Amino acid sequence: MTETANITQKSKISAIWIIPVIALFVGVWMLYQYQTNLGPTIYITMPQAEGIVAGKTEIKVRSVKIGQIDHVRLSDSQDSVIARAQIDKNYDNLLTEDAKIWVVKPRIDETGISGMSTLLSGVYLEFSPGESKKKKEKFELQDEPALIGKDVKGGRFKLLSYNAEVLEVSTGIFFKNYKIGQIETATFDWKNQAMKYGIFIKAPYENLITLNSIFWVNSGIEIDLSADGININTGSLSKLLKGGISVGLPDQQAPGDIAQNEHSFSLSQSYKEALEERFYDFDYYLIEFEQSIRGLRAGAPVEYRGTRIGTVVEAPANVIINGKPAHFKNQNTAVPVLIKIEYGRLYHDNDLAKEYWQTSLNGWVNNGMRASLKPGNLLTGAVYVDFDIYTDAPDAKLEKLAQYDVFPSISSGITVLADQVSDVLNKVNELKIEDSLAQMQATFSDYQGLANDMRALLNQKDTQNLPGDFNQNFKKMTKSMEQFEVTMRQFDKTMASYQAGSQFNNQLQQTLQEFKRLSEQLQPLTKGLNEQPNMFIFDKALPADPKPRKQ
Repeated sequence: MTETANITQKSKISAIWIIPVIALFVGVWMLYQYQTNLGPTIYITMPQAEGIVAGKTEIKVRSVKIGQIDHVRLSDSQDSVIARAQIDKNYDNLLTEDAKIWVVKPRIDETGISGMSTLLSGVYLEFSPGESKKKKEKFELQDEPALIGKDVKGGRFKLLSYNAEVLEVSTGIFFKNYKIGQIETATFDWKNQAMKYGIFIKAPYENLITLNSIFWVNSGIEIDLSADGININTGSLSKLLKGGISVGLPDQQAPGDIAQNEHSFSLSQSYKEALEERFYDFDYYLIEFEQSIRGLRAGAPVEYRGTRIGTVVEAPANVIINGKPAHFKNQNTAVPVLIKIEYGRLYHDNDLAKEYWQTSLNGWVNNGMRASLKPGNLLTGAVYVDFDIYTDAPDAKLEKLAQYDVFPSISSGITVLADQVSDVLNKVNELKIEDSLAQMQATFSDYQGLANDMRALLNQKDTQNLPGDFNQNFKKMTKSMEQFEVTMRQFDKTMASYQAGSQFNNQLQQTLQEFKRLSEQLQPLTKGLNEQPNMFIFDKALPADPKPRKQ
């Protein structure tokens, strides 16, 4: 009985030890299975953890859960939040370096209303897989959702804008008022002071984007003022609210070659500006003007006999060689202006136009082609650069300054008019009218003395006793002399009015003095008109007060 009790007691003790061991083994096995099925761990850096709850916020791909946030903490620098998430092992192949993560929450934009389901369930993180083969475990939370998935077919291009208004991500792109794509990304390049856009064009409309396509901002309102009245066209509500980008071809141009992915285009403020900025093949030239360039601005046209061939780039030009202004050498007084000759303006075939210009330029310069400034708008005082042939121009040739060819120039316009008026006035001032009048007076005095001598000769008795025929002829000659004397008296009377001190002479002298004063007053006037052609309408612009520099 005692032995049986002992055996029973030992069995109870063994059972007590076996049960915890089995439980421990099962726990270890379950923990192993949990860790095995848990999958990889990722870390998401975000500016703040609004709406993110550890153990609740899920990570989804196309509304399918692939993981969950299990821990949230501040970063070591305390300027951001780091969320740790566990990803299901079946989706570890999605964790590529070009994948994107963003918060799904209620949003209202031109694409509609999204994320309304999160009002009840709370926000979640949407995961967009990339195409890279490289894996990573640290991600940055995106500010905006990825609008277009990688699996959507189409083409991606780049737009660069220096002066157009800033547009938002998701802004539509329209071809003949039909939406064919939208802006994917928008970044500001602070170094170049330009906006850079990444755009997506849906298939098959990417085939509409050719190398000669132009892009411009379309605000949704077009106003046309013509003889028929005012015509106002408006686009869609989203176009009015957010604007849009229009893409098309210049008038009367056939589509060019289809642009490849990631090709860059410029974005202009309007269709008119897009037409002016579409010329990408050009060469720079410098022009040295020996006159004021007031009124000449960057963007002003460069023309040849009324046909535009280029654009003013910089006025005055800033050319630097070895850290010093290249133009201020050898006491050069000319003002340099940088222009560009755009070959697409000469002919639609850029290569043909470029070859024609470059092979003909030296011959044109030898024949007298020069650049000059011409008034473009009398109200605003704007001027432009004009090329023309001047057969009497001094000989010149293309020179080199830094990396630019220097094109010869000639003064024209109001400057030439002022020079011509000044030359005429100088010639009038150089005339010695008083000396000429004195010589004429002396000559008439000699004629008057001769007439008196002839009268005395006729009154002598010896002259009267001459033979009849001779006397008769002599009397005829005397009568002629008397008529000549009368004529000379009248001429002498007329010339007396030209003598010094006469009324006519005083009036002539006064007129010449007034003409001289007028010429002196006209010179600063012509100079002022040359510097500011609109001075008759607007007050003359005064130089700005100098601003003290900071110490």
